[in-house]
Amino acid sequence: MPRILIVDDHPFIRRGIQSILKAFPEWELCGEAENGADAIKLAKDTHPEVVIMDISMPGIGGIDATRAIHQMDPSAKIILLTLHDSPDLVRNAFRAGASGFLLKVDAERELMKALAIVVADGSYISPRVPTDVVNAVTHELKRPRRARTA
Repeated sequence: MPRILIVDDHPFIRRGIQSILKAFPEWELCGEAENGADAIKLAKDTHPEVVIMDISMPGIGGIDATRAIHQMDPSAKIILLTLHDSPDLVRNAFRAGASGFLLKVDAERELMKALAIVVADGSYISPRVPTDVVNAVTHELKRPRRARTA
């Protein structure tokens, strides 16, 4: 049973995600946090398979928390949740180690699909993200990384 950590600074959003998950008993909620610092600590303590995390939070935001959690546990799948679909935000999300990028406007309809895809080691991007952004990010992710030289 995959364990999920929910991270959002708005309790209303956390409760909404929980209400979606209640219909799917094969998913276990292992904790919730309201900021990136708490998310990092909880991820270290609870070892979730998936973290559903807001990007915009006070203090340590979702991108920086994703980077920290991914470095600490590269097997953890992180779905970043946001209102914004800017190309830089999508790129930065995946560069930080995210496995998914879910727009809040799509969350009710797409959350379970996103979870299934990332748990199966796939990548997920909301259908409302413009195709050219998806193609650019997908192309960048497939490109081999060059080693830096001093």
